[in-house]
Amino acid sequence: MPLRFSAVKTSTLYPPKDNIFPLFDSESFSLEESDILCIATKCLAIHQGRCIKIGTVDKKQLIRDEADWLLNENCPLTIKDGIVIPFSGIDESNGNGYYILWPQNVTKLLADIHKYLCEKFTVKNLGIMSIDSKIVPFRRGTVGAAQDIFGFNPIKDYKGKVDLFGRELKLTSVNIADSLASVACYLMGEGDECCPLITIRGAENVEFGRKFFMKNMQLAKEDDMFGNILNFHNRMN
Repeated sequence: MPLRFSAVKTSTLYPPKDNIFPLFDSESFSLEESDILCIATKCLAIHQGRCIKIGTVDKKQLIRDEADWLLNENCPLTIKDGIVIPFSGIDESNGNGYYILWPQNVTKLLADIHKYLCEKFTVKNLGIMSIDSKIVPFRRGTVGAAQDIFGFNPIKDYKGKVDLFGRELKLTSVNIADSLASVACYLMGEGDECCPLITIRGAENVEFGRKFFMKNMQLAKEDDMFGNILNFHNRMN
């Protein structure tokens, strides 16, 4: 089966709080065995009521409060939930006058959605991920990234396998989740497309199961080559 991405046009979720589950009951939405569903983080945040009226708080302070790590007071680049992202993931676009923060306890929410969808569509193997756009150094424009995942292994490990010329691979692994999220974010769009759900069908070599979580693909700063940049910045300041 060829790899296929399908954008699902839905009704609008309205800040500051709206229920996401009716989106899954639309006649235009369906799932099959071994599908992967991408959900915009913004929808999950609105579902949780993670919205703050613009003008009622200081945005810079809000970014500081939401960030797990802040580059400096004059730069909005932050680390949030293990992802390098501007503004702690806080967004004003499509917010209808609200700051929309990143959702919290996402693994639990994805697990609840996973259970609901598996029962609704009578499927056993289903992957779900919350996705958002991020920036890449020295590149114009945004690309997609998985903020959290549930139900599938986000990494394909090549360690111990060989390349075309028989050389054993020592470190190589493929980031399945972010690779798929980039295409999904492209299809979701950044404007008024109103396609916050993307179904992915025909993804090969994906291992499904409820034992996989975001921690399977995350690295601590001290184990990541980019962590040296953060350590250097801290020493300079």
